[in-house]
Amino acid sequence: MAIAADRPLDLRDFQDIVDEARRLIPRYTPEWTDHNVSDPGITLIELFAWMTEMTLYQLNRVPAEMHQRFLDMVGVQARPPVAAEVELSFHLSAALPRALRVPAETTVSTEATEDGEAVSFTTMESLTIEPPTLAGVRVWRQGQAFEDYQQYLTSDLLEPPPIFNDEPQEGDALYIGHAGDLAGHTLQLRLECASDLVTHIDPKNPPLRWEYWSGRTGDWAPLLLLDDSTTGRLRGPDDSDPTRGLNEPGTVHLHIPNDSRPTEVDGVEATWLRVRYVLLEGQGYDRSPRIEAIRSEVTGATVRARHALLIEEDVLGISDGEPNQRLSVREAPVLQSAEPHVIEARQGDDVELWTEVADFSNSGDGDRHFVFDHTRGEVRFGPFIRGRDGSSRQLGSVPRSDSTLVMRSYRVGGGLPGNVGQGTITQLTSSVPYVSGVVNYEGAFGGLDAESLEETKLRSLSVLKHTESAITMEDFERLAVDVPGVGRAACFQDGTPGRVRLALIPELPGPQVALEPDDLQLSAQAIEAVSEHLDERKILGTIIDYDRPQYTFVDIDGHFFVADGEDVEAVQAAVELELRRFLHPIVGGRDGRGAPFGGALTESQVAGIVQSVPGVAYVERTRLRAQGADGDASRIAVEPGGMLLLGSLYLLAEQAGA
Repeated sequence: MAIAADRPLDLRDFQDIVDEARRLIPRYTPEWTDHNVSDPGITLIELFAWMTEMTLYQLNRVPAEMHQRFLDMVGVQARPPVAAEVELSFHLSAALPRALRVPAETTVSTEATEDGEAVSFTTMESLTIEPPTLAGVRVWRQGQAFEDYQQYLTSDLLEPPPIFNDEPQEGDALYIGHAGDLAGHTLQLRLECASDLVTHIDPKNPPLRWEYWSGRTGDWAPLLLLDDSTTGRLRGPDDSDPTRGLNEPGTVHLHIPNDSRPTEVDGVEATWLRVRYVLLEGQGYDRSPRIEAIRSEVTGATVRARHALLIEEDVLGISDGEPNQRLSVREAPVLQSAEPHVIEARQGDDVELWTEVADFSNSGDGDRHFVFDHTRGEVRFGPFIRGRDGSSRQLGSVPRSDSTLVMRSYRVGGGLPGNVGQGTITQLTSSVPYVSGVVNYEGAFGGLDAESLEETKLRSLSVLKHTESAITMEDFERLAVDVPGVGRAACFQDGTPGRVRLALIPELPGPQVALEPDDLQLSAQAIEAVSEHLDERKILGTIIDYDRPQYTFVDIDGHFFVADGEDVEAVQAAVELELRRFLHPIVGGRDGRGAPFGGALTESQVAGIVQSVPGVAYVERTRLRAQGADGDASRIAVEPGGMLLLGSLYLLAEQAGA
């Protein structure tokens, strides 16, 4: 049996006990004035101190299993792992004239390596890939209003004019709009370009930029340009532009990121893409290119997936009909589910259903309930309780003897291994017709390991110490975090009596992972779970408004020098990690309890954080810019309900004296 000797229950030793006893002598026996070691009373104190130390030694050797059973008794269970989530883009071998459905629970994985096994993900919902509908084509020539270019493409009589000015100017652009929201979709645009018009264009890097409207930044952002392999691979620096800079017919493959949003261009609401002319040294058009036809087709789409595998029809065993039965599922630990797990008790053609509950405190002898320890994968049915007055009662019904117990379904997986990097999920484990490849253009995030016994013991102190009633603002914050999926909560009063605002932050990976705005969205199921949890504990009449903090992402530009003899890359990585840690919503701030609500961030504060990292010689400059704001700022402040988080990080590190 394992010995939990890493954290003793009582840290006092022989001398501590003797000193404490001697300090108590004047309180209880003031007439005892001789405290020398030769006094018989002191000898007795030392004898009992030695005996007490031996008792404490044995107490500190309590096995881990006993700790676990004690936690079970007080209703504290280790938190199970949390599954990382990711946006997966499925790519078709060819554009299809009809809709294609990728079913839910489609399995994909990373590639197995010598250092580790493949990490598997399953899609969380079905994905339907439908042909697109062109909603409009517009051109913008600097200094002029939008012109409807689609009329030229659909007419046999009108010759398409140049899409840019006769001498193209910075910002001239061709806009292509599609009906609906195509966020996460992959398109192939067949552009019939006139082939005898322009020169002085580098076909690998023409003076053009393909862009989409980003809902995250509220501005135009670069599209992902793909090669023609139909696997979703990004176009490399040595790959030529298929149209050679809109100078000949070609097919452009591009992926629209997930933060794309429909926007209005020239009065038309659509998912707009644009190709914009930019100035590049040594290049330029003699005259504007012309487009004679555009054909748009969808070759892929994106769906959310998680690091989890579905286990169905798991036979737990045969019921013996006795109270307090304990059985185990085949795989563990088990991920938390938004819906309670269900067990079928089968006896011939007769099937009875048992539902998961948190505990048996509200279960009667007719309630078909069970408790599920997700971390250990252990199922427990209701116990038989005998009262002091001789009465007895059954907490929860017990499956009939000889019935076969089957867990309908559950999911396993989760943990830090699921936080894989971008472009690593490329293997199709489930075969889907017409799907030739899959890829994640962003890294997976949110994976957390199961809570260790030591962490559970530390958390149990807080659980046992605090009341279950939600009265003070601190009570609301503490009880909200008890709900799985909630990493932090902050309570605010808006001045209305009996009304509070509760800002919720989901559980997040550590500062090693860069956070995106979508990472900070708490699911509707988690918010509903918090509401149910607090409704049972709040004072009657209290109204709770659930919200999330008003986040402001701050871009940091820094230049610092590394001390002689230090590894520049290692020090730069340490600086980046420290900045991400300081502005992390859960573990940030000076006290490690999360980035503060309200307040401000200054250039000198950032410089001090950088300077505190070992190996940094001195800081040359730091610059701050709130995303969406114009220009740099020496100080960025937010309202009391707001929070500053790290956006983009641009660091230049150099060797001092180089």
